[in-house]
Amino acid sequence: MNRGFKISSLLLLLALFAREAPAVEKERWLQKTGFGLMFHYEAFRNHTSKSYNRTVDSFDVPGFARAVAGTRCGHVIFVIGQHWGKYCAPNSAYEKLLGVKNGVWTSRRDLILEIGRELEKRGIRLVIYMTARAPMRHYEIIKAMGDTLPSINGKPAGPKVNPLSHPRKVKGFLRSENQAPNPVFLKNWGDVCGEWSKRYGKLVSGWWFDGYKMEMKEAYEGLKKEKHNIDTWVAAVRSGNPAAELAFNAGAHPILSLCTNGKLCPHQTYTSGENHSFNQKTKKGKGKLLTPTNFPAPEGVVWHLLLPVSKGWGAGEESRFDLATLRDRVDHINAEGGAVTFDVPITGDGVIPAAVLRVLKDLGKDIDKLTDGARSF
Repeated sequence: MNRGFKISSLLLLLALFAREAPAVEKERWLQKTGFGLMFHYEAFRNHTSKSYNRTVDSFDVPGFARAVAGTRCGHVIFVIGQHWGKYCAPNSAYEKLLGVKNGVWTSRRDLILEIGRELEKRGIRLVIYMTARAPMRHYEIIKAMGDTLPSINGKPAGPKVNPLSHPRKVKGFLRSENQAPNPVFLKNWGDVCGEWSKRYGKLVSGWWFDGYKMEMKEAYEGLKKEKHNIDTWVAAVRSGNPAAELAFNAGAHPILSLCTNGKLCPHQTYTSGENHSFNQKTKKGKGKLLTPTNFPAPEGVVWHLLLPVSKGWGAGEESRFDLATLRDRVDHINAEGGAVTFDVPITGDGVIPAAVLRVLKDLGKDIDKLTDGARSF
């Protein structure tokens, strides 16, 4: 047998073995961060353009990054904007759709870009929080974005009706997010999200989309025949970083937020995880612990839990959990291959309350044990 034949035979055997060997699932970065922090930056304040720019300009990015790094967390979810329609970064697509200049609905300062650069220096991943639908507090913005208008018995509700109303208050009322999106909106929202995605590139490791309700999930297949659909919107979201992790949130119920009954969106790569405690809420009080074993995520989707560390989303001055509880729960979830993010209050100038920061820094002292893949506490 000649040498060439031996080498060819060996290569053939190696190829056959590689094809038949079971694939080993690669651990994703989100499963190796220990824990993360989320910041609802100015999400619940109705700013004027002047007060918003003044507040964003006051944000101490290096100081914020140092404080975050001091906790030894591995990722940050930062709210770029929410339902009031203000965003802490310029966006020409959004501004054009609204017919305004930069500085009116978007900040002049690109806070996200600065935060991303400072976190990158410290090895911390950045995830952007964004809504899946147009800002719901402003009828005219919903209209300008081309999103499905709030309706009453199938007809547009009009600007005089609170777009955040409820059927219990207004008979037959439906919010935008409780109706299917349309191709015009998905094209526009793709332009808005895509502009940020291209600008930030790999500085942004993921996106967390709020308000992706069941109506949006159910509209997915029907929209596929349109030129602009959920697939094209997601492609725009990932245009700057094709490997970006994506979460879609339908509400604070374990079955939905942990996707126990399946993905909300075919492009989902980790669960939104929105909940208010470490336990399932039941009529009798506390239910089962929220863990990957008790509420499994779909195959290929990283199990992720998100909850406020203080008294509410973006609110509070102290941790409502003691250090032992935080260590035990984070350790348990990480050992089962999951991930945890704590929503943390923050001031307009980027300061985390001292008592909250102290507990998180103490938690971070055990980061090696929390990320060793086994129960340590």
